[in-house]
Amino acid sequence: MIVEEALIEKIKQIPDRAELLFSRLWDISVDGMRLIDRNGNILMVNDAYCRIIGMTKDDLIGRPFSVVYHHSEKENVFHTYLIDTSHEEIKTRFERENILWNGKRCWFEFSNSFLDLPDSEKVTLSIIKDITERKNSELELIESEKKFRMLFNNANDAVFVTQLRENKTYGDFIIVNNIACQRFGYTKEEFLRLSPSAIVQPQYIEEFNRSIEKLIFDNHIIYQVIHRAKDNKLIPTEVSSHLFTYDGELTVLSIARDITERKEAEDKLRRNSIVLRNLASHLQSIREEERTLIAREIHDELGQVLTVLKIQITLLANKLRDDQKDLKEKINHLSQVIDDSVESVQRITSKLRPNILDELGLIAAIEWQTQEFKKTTGKLFSLSFSSNEVIIDKEKSTVMFRIFQEAVTNIIRHASADHVYIALNYNHPKLILEVRDNGLGISSEQIKNPRSLGIIGMKERALAVGGEVTIEGIPTKGTTVNVEIPFDNESK
Repeated sequence: MIVEEALIEKIKQIPDRAELLFSRLWDISVDGMRLIDRNGNILMVNDAYCRIIGMTKDDLIGRPFSVVYHHSEKENVFHTYLIDTSHEEIKTRFERENILWNGKRCWFEFSNSFLDLPDSEKVTLSIIKDITERKNSELELIESEKKFRMLFNNANDAVFVTQLRENKTYGDFIIVNNIACQRFGYTKEEFLRLSPSAIVQPQYIEEFNRSIEKLIFDNHIIYQVIHRAKDNKLIPTEVSSHLFTYDGELTVLSIARDITERKEAEDKLRRNSIVLRNLASHLQSIREEERTLIAREIHDELGQVLTVLKIQITLLANKLRDDQKDLKEKINHLSQVIDDSVESVQRITSKLRPNILDELGLIAAIEWQTQEFKKTTGKLFSLSFSSNEVIIDKEKSTVMFRIFQEAVTNIIRHASADHVYIALNYNHPKLILEVRDNGLGISSEQIKNPRSLGIIGMKERALAVGGEVTIEGIPTKGTTVNVEIPFDNESK
């Protein structure tokens, strides 16, 4: 402390105002302040410096300034200072990372200057700021920027950054990544002279502008657009855009994924679905034709045989004498068997293909089938039909009738319902069938079950003619099957 006291005495020789100002700054400064001589020994430090370094004035004054550093740095720091002072040079302002005596890493900002004290050699005044927190933040930011640029330029998708400008829908590009340049064939310099609309296929511009309007409202959107490369190659793209503020400007970050392969796969799947659906429709048509043919053959051939047999039995019965009661009873029994067989033939042919569907139409066929269901189940059926007469082609009529049959059959088998409501209405341009019950109510799991072949069959039949089947169940309330098939009603 003797050295500090002597130095203070010299400082007092400085004119009063300057000495007062220096003392005030020394005491109140939040930055560390240190005076060292040409030999690197500490002459004087303030309290702030002691706090920064973690040492007391007694530990510091009179000792080499390098005492505050880790042993791995002491020699280099001290040697550098001696060289600078021997050449009357000193680094006036710089930043440096140091390891302190206690192993703590810190960043310091140094402001150095020479002072000439009365009757003394030059001394070095150092103002030292602990900038560790700020520096760490800067380094983290630099590291984040490095990572961002690495991710930005090594992303598998094209990435664009644009800023919304006045009188421009979508601003100009301000940065693009390497993938964008490779995919679109432009250099970065060429890209920065373009706006996003310049790489959009012209017929998609209006849709693109609508997407941007939605982006401004929602801050994030995902949309599809057809981009056009420099060589006019068309690229189906899925774009994910985010809106944020950067440097006070509305900025858009867009990640554009090339979905060419996905589109090709979707198109192929769509074509295959159409082929399969057409095949299924064709098979259904063939099946209906075969059922019609079989029903006709059974009705005509077997019915004709049974009719002849009935006539022959009747003629034979007329030739019997009154005393041949046993033979008459046997013939009567055979006649009844033939009648039952005729009814069976009629029932079988009706199941294969009800003639009423072809002869009287869909409404009559549904009424007839409902009566049959009512006879066999005893359930209550309610029917409601459009006031307009419905004329529908054979294919769609068959589809609607078969779906109706399957829906009611499912109700009878699974719903535990006692009342079934059936409605058929024409609502241009659709024919709508509703089958509703008051049973258990089908669950969503049952609807989605791939083993629910009846439901799958109904949906496939409707799809084959451009229609749709929706099924909704409410537990203990029942199930509703809704069928919509497009067609133009030709009746007036």
